[in-house]
Amino acid sequence: MASAPMHKILVVDDDQISLKLMEKFLALAGYSVSKARNGAQALDMIAREDFSLLITDVAMPRIGGLRLLEEVGKKRNHIPAIVVTASNADSETQRKSYSVGALRFMVKPVDRDELLGAVKDILGKESENDGQGDSQRSCG
Repeated sequence: MASAPMHKILVVDDDQISLKLMEKFLALAGYSVSKARNGAQALDMIAREDFSLLITDVAMPRIGGLRLLEEVGKKRNHIPAIVVTASNADSETQRKSYSVGALRFMVKPVDRDELLGAVKDILGKESENDGQGDSQRSCG
């Protein structure tokens, strides 16, 4: 019996701990996760693969998260995005995030349940067959 297609999520963060935690949260919830350490690496991956969702940090070397969203908007069809930040949690950064296409804005440390809820909500609007299992286990 074939299962529903798995959503592919690209997580972009230069902080290794944040990257690993988000990967763990998402993988345990049944999502396929790819990782990039900066916006330039993410753009290269996006040029080669299709992703259901992009989760990006704001402040990163080479190309930051907001610039990444601008570039994605110029080069491809829309990829739903969540912006996360620790250092730029002001209202101006939040406003800019939404103006370049983010659907959600979160402040680190990101709460697992809040992240998974946002992902499920966004992907549920993109596809009616969510089919995700119980993701209430604690991790980290």
